Amino acid sequence: MTEEATKESFLKKHGKLGAILGAAWIGLNIVLPLALLRIPAVQKYLVAFEEKLPFDIPGIG
Repeated sequence: MTEEATKESFLKKHGKLGAILGAAWIGLNIVLPLALLRIPAVQKYLVAFEEKLPFDIPGIG
């Protein structure tokens, strides 16, 4: 088996896995937090948490 054939088969085997992992990363780090922010209970928790902070965060409140 030539070296090019092994490289090509590696990309064929693991190319789909990379796309799945990329989609999962985007879902966990972008879509999920934005979806959580739409839940009223989460919004109330964040407002209560922000009021307890000993410092001011510009742009919030």
